[in-house]
Amino acid sequence: MMNLKNLLSRALLALSLLAGAATASPVYHVALDTAAASGDGYMQIDFLPFGTSDVLTATISNLDGAFTGTPDLVNVTQAGGALTFKSDAFSEFFQSILLGGKFGFDVMFGGTPSDAGSTGLTVSLLDSAGNYLSPDPAVQISLVAGEAPAVVTDPAFATVNPVPEPADWMLVATGLILLGAMQQRRRT
Repeated sequence: MMNLKNLLSRALLALSLLAGAATASPVYHVALDTAAASGDGYMQIDFLPFGTSDVLTATISNLDGAFTGTPDLVNVTQAGGALTFKSDAFSEFFQSILLGGKFGFDVMFGGTPSDAGSTGLTVSLLDSAGNYLSPDPAVQISLVAGEAPAVVTDPAFATVNPVPEPADWMLVATGLILLGAMQQRRRT
C-alpha cells in the first residue's frame, strides 16, 4: 500500500510539473548596449511572416532606454505600455534614440507557426544617417513549426535571456515542498 501511495505521489508531482511547463509561453529579456556608438540613431523592430498563414503575435513590454520623439508604428498596437505586433502583415516599430546607452525590453510570443512557414522578430540599430550599425540584426528570434525559438544575437550590441515566469517559480517551490514532505514521511 505504501509503495502505491509513493508511486501516485511521484506521478502527481511529475504531471503537475509537466503541465506547467507545457502551458508556459516563453518570455525573453532583450538587452541592447550602444556604448560603442554615440549621437542620434534609430531602433527598428520588425515582426515578419515567412511562408506561414498563421497569425501570430509578439508583445513587447518594459521598454526602457533613451528614446526620443514619437515611434512610427506599422501594424503595431500600443496599449498599457505594451506593443503588440501581428504576423498577418509587415509589422514595424521605428523609434529615434540616443546612442551610447543601454536599452531593454521583454518580448513574449503568442503561438508558433503550425504549417511549414516561420515568423521572425528582428531588432536593428541604425545611425542618424540611417546606416545599420552592424551588417546583421542586433537580435533575431525565429519561430518555426515544431522547433524551439532560435535566438541569434550580435554580441557587440545585444544579449537575450529567458525570463522566469512567476508560475515557473511557483512550480519549483511546489516541487521542493512536495519532495520535502515525501522525505519527512519516510523518516517517520
